[in-house]
Amino acid sequence: MIKKSTYIRSFTPAQRRQLEKIAAEENIKTVTGILFFTLEQYGEQKSEIERLKRIISYKQKKIEKLQQ
Repeated sequence: MIKKSTYIRSFTPAQRRQLEKIAAEENIKTVTGILFFTLEQYGEQKSEIERLKRIISYKQKKIEKLQQ
């Protein structure tokens, strides 16, 4: 269970549940740990999304070229 600190009070109930879910899944005990974990994951996910977009674009161009 996440203790209510000053910065936690501003989260919505849905955001709080998401933080608690992450804490349970990753076995993280502190809110600070959860926030650092999510920031780290955000960067990794963003770069992975960009990589997948490039792959999709490449495949679409290849398909268009084959159709001509």
